[in-house]
Amino acid sequence: MNIVEEQAPYRRGRALAILAQSNDSGCSVPLLRGMVRGFGYKVDEDTFVIDAAWLTRHGLADRREVGGVVFLKITLRGHDVVSGNLDLPGISILREG
Repeated sequence: MNIVEEQAPYRRGRALAILAQSNDSGCSVPLLRGMVRGFGYKVDEDTFVIDAAWLTRHGLADRREVGGVVFLKITLRGHDVVSGNLDLPGISILREG
């Protein structure tokens, strides 16, 4: 297993935490990737698209496309994961403090 694969649960968790703080429109996938990279998770575009698909496939985010740009918006299930009320294999939320 390489570092990108090992970081996947934490990358997804960070993306979900960012979505939890986004407005009602959610966040574009390119912007979300940039924000996740700002936390030190270096990931190529294709891998991040896979992470975004993983979040939607597991019901943690909704996907929509506007003008050719993909946006994600957190779901209630996603909020449950971020708040710690639901544990899900494949995603890890780093708790601060």
